[in-house]
Amino acid sequence: MAPPVLIAFGMTFVGGPLLCALLLRLPHGVRTLGALAVAMALTMAAALALQGRSAAGSLAMLWLAWVLAIAMVAMALRRRASGPRLHRWVTIVALMATTLPWFGLATARMMV
Repeated sequence: MAPPVLIAFGMTFVGGPLLCALLLRLPHGVRTLGALAVAMALTMAAALALQGRSAAGSLAMLWLAWVLAIAMVAMALRRRASGPRLHRWVTIVALMATTLPWFGLATARMMV
């Protein structure tokens, strides 16, 4: 069994960008943005519901909400952007932004 830190690392640096890339392949319509907003709100509610029971589950739901929020913002920016070059930059920044929670987790572990 892999240590929890390795699982979190894999989820953050592999799963996050992969999930975001898959979400950005969806049609860039208002319905898709609405669905992402609802999914993000539901994962936040799940994180709050799990808060007292499972710290790992709550943290995973917060991470998923983060990835959904990043994908939603990137999708909205790509709708407004003009040109494939700007689309590419928005996508690259969004994929990198999904890894940001790892640095917060690593900093918190260093302080303990």
